[in-house]
Amino acid sequence: MKSILITDSLFILSEHEEKLRDAGFEIERLDKPQATEEELIEAIKGKDGYILGGIETLTDKIIDSADNLKAIVFTGIGYKDFIPNHEYVTSKGIIIANTPDAPTHAVAEWAVTMALAMNRNVFDLGRAGEKKFMTSKGIENQHIGIVGLGRIGKEIEKMLQPFRPASISYFSKHKHDDSQIEYKELDTLLKDSDIVFLCVSKDAGKNFFGKDQLAQMKDGALLVTFMAENIIDEEALLAELKTGRIRGVSDHPIHNQESNNLPMGVWYCFNASNAFNTATEIRLCSDMATKSMINLLTIGTDNNKVN
Repeated sequence: MKSILITDSLFILSEHEEKLRDAGFEIERLDKPQATEEELIEAIKGKDGYILGGIETLTDKIIDSADNLKAIVFTGIGYKDFIPNHEYVTSKGIIIANTPDAPTHAVAEWAVTMALAMNRNVFDLGRAGEKKFMTSKGIENQHIGIVGLGRIGKEIEKMLQPFRPASISYFSKHKHDDSQIEYKELDTLLKDSDIVFLCVSKDAGKNFFGKDQLAQMKDGALLVTFMAENIIDEEALLAELKTGRIRGVSDHPIHNQESNNLPMGVWYCFNASNAFNTATEIRLCSDMATKSMINLLTIGTDNNKVN
């Protein structure tokens, strides 16, 4: 009987475990959100499939101990953060798949929610703040810039339309001929936008959004970010936020503890990534990951290809 390793307990629901068993697979659950290298080396031996549901990082040693592994399914989009040795993995003939559509709506919903909260001065006017009366910007009549028009960027654009922004434009490495919104070069988009949604993946490169890009943003503009860590130069962002010239909201905290002293109306972040974490998204991700694993181990797909 083929066997599958599942890590953590968040993403793969018990009902989907049963679907894997009904499909003829034996399941081993390593119920830890961040298994160690030693634990994974032991757990992955003899496994045909591995559903990466935690926040563990794969190493070459772990892969070298995977004596029977044929497929890895990552429960999310950014598998490269957790499988940094993905090229080595695929060179071993192990297929990597992810669940790219699962978090799209949840993350876009979070981004729009936070843009609304920041631009309606929720944190200044609420119990955590000291203000009693402020005229807010909202989203209506604001110029919106989306950096990266992938699945989430496109979903954000759709969600924003009912709020009647003055304009929505985008920058992407590749122009989208089917898009109804205007393409702008990055420097132009940043100079024009009141709200900037940063929607690029880790492939954009470390510190893709750095001192120069931050300096090009309009005074009073809001930066909304939720993608891979290290995309933004955190020290450059902190320096801008401390001046109060721009504002920011993120699904990731800044590692420099000085950020904790900033007013929440200037900088708000989660303690750890949670933009994706809705009950509907988890169920969808669980369903997609288990179906993908069943397909990979029973039907098969082109080798070395991320879905």
